[in-house]
Amino acid sequence: MNNTCPDCDECLSIPDDTEKGEILSCPSCGLELEVIAIKDGCIDLQELTIEGEDWGE
Repeated sequence: MNNTCPDCDECLSIPDDTEKGEILSCPSCGLELEVIAIKDGCIDLQELTIEGEDWGE
């Protein structure tokens, strides 16, 4: 399966056994992407966001 990086438009080669929730990295720009859905052979990717802890500041 193929998809494109939302940041640099690099073509991403995605393994057929990829599952929802997996983290993929763009080989060109290094952006980390999370697989959010797989429907009919199409994969929806979203930029991985890591939320920091709120220490009450």
